[in-house]
Amino acid sequence: MSLKKYEVKVALAAGLYPFLHYYNGNFDMADSWLQLGFLVAICFVLPFMLMALSKPVFRLGFLQKLEKYRMTGVNLVMFSGLIAMLIFLGNKKFIAVVLFCAALLSFLVYKYLKKIIVIQFLLAALSVITLVPKLWFMIQYNADWTQISSELQGVQLAQKPNIYVIQPDGYANFSHLSKPPYSYDNSAFESYLSNQGFVNHPNYRSNYYSTLTSNAALFSMKHHYYQNTYPGNLKTMGAQEVVVGPYNNTLNILKNNGYTSHFITDNSYFLINGKQTAFDHCNIERKQVKIYDTGPVRGADIIPDFDAAMANLPQGANFVFIEKTLPSHVTHEKGYTTGVAGERDAYLIRLEQANDWLTSLIEIINKYDPDPMIILVADHGGYVGLQYVQEVETRKINSVETISSFTSMLNIKWPEGYTPKHTNIKSSVNMFRTIFAELANNDAILETKEPNTSYIPLYDSFFGAHFYECIDEDYNVVFEKIE
Repeated sequence: MSLKKYEVKVALAAGLYPFLHYYNGNFDMADSWLQLGFLVAICFVLPFMLMALSKPVFRLGFLQKLEKYRMTGVNLVMFSGLIAMLIFLGNKKFIAVVLFCAALLSFLVYKYLKKIIVIQFLLAALSVITLVPKLWFMIQYNADWTQISSELQGVQLAQKPNIYVIQPDGYANFSHLSKPPYSYDNSAFESYLSNQGFVNHPNYRSNYYSTLTSNAALFSMKHHYYQNTYPGNLKTMGAQEVVVGPYNNTLNILKNNGYTSHFITDNSYFLINGKQTAFDHCNIERKQVKIYDTGPVRGADIIPDFDAAMANLPQGANFVFIEKTLPSHVTHEKGYTTGVAGERDAYLIRLEQANDWLTSLIEIINKYDPDPMIILVADHGGYVGLQYVQEVETRKINSVETISSFTSMLNIKWPEGYTPKHTNIKSSVNMFRTIFAELANNDAILETKEPNTSYIPLYDSFFGAHFYECIDEDYNVVFEKIE
């Protein structure tokens, strides 16, 4: 084999496995052309460029003596750096240390370069085997499940107040906070909301167990029955397009009624793949978001960002969605749990922080808007009583644990003097539908209501998870497999 062809093979081996492995674990988040272009650039173009540029560099002076280490160095530096960046999601200092160690290692293992690239290609081959069924799932997926009736789609609102939807992630419903396993006295904050004119909706629950699956049902006003979720690893496809993109039926209805929309957050959870097209304004710019990783966004702070947005709110009707991962839930993975009691204590500390955060937001709204409609709605429960979230995926949880996972806050402050007719909003999939029926004075659209049932996954097969109805229409805990 010629030296040039060998260099091509060495460069290709450096980026192929990190590229495939990243898509294996993040195909649900990395589904845009922008991300594909970025990953191709760093996993393939960059190694080839480095290999080509290193050749003349290592002909200079004393570097000629290091030529025999060149290809191994390029391979290990790129391979290790991409692993550190894309898989371990390290910061700049961590990545720099990894690159330095990889460069030093190349001096020790340069004689084994052929074996190293064979191992890298074998790892890539294994990734292909697991990636193929996921790609097939992606190809088959479509968003037809989001379609709603023409009556609901074309509803005309008689009242058009500014609507503020604030989502504290994982905030349990007041009707269950005082009961085990939460056993928390939240009366001070509950009294504050009551004095502010909020109406609590007891026993409200989410229909799905995670932020993406729950919000997809909330904003589409439709059940997806997990047909957007890959059973092998429970990654959810297309949810960002339903929450902040073109399939957000809620925003489409509001837009048809002349609303201007605003999205305020401090993380990139819904923004990573650049499909935020539904909201007119967002406090986070595209350049602030990492293309390959979700998490907190540097420079984003909801309180001052929201205050600034309110100070410049345009004339006419406005819809504002504010989302924050607080109080969140018990830790996600087994390896990080502090046990049932420890996780409960940590959750309740964050719950108090969430109360302060919500109070600040309400005060900002009151400062700028004399007659708002404010909706405090969580995406799911806090999972308190479980050691870690993934327990719901690996064992059949009991009734108390099920309710803890799905019980969700819903408190609504209606415009001054308005008394709603429909006060029994049971679940997220029907929340906006009921609100639109009120604001449009059109009960006919309630005939299109979805079942208030809730669903949960469980790994009970070699091929992955099956999905089960876990809460029925009347809030009874059940366990029935769905197809």
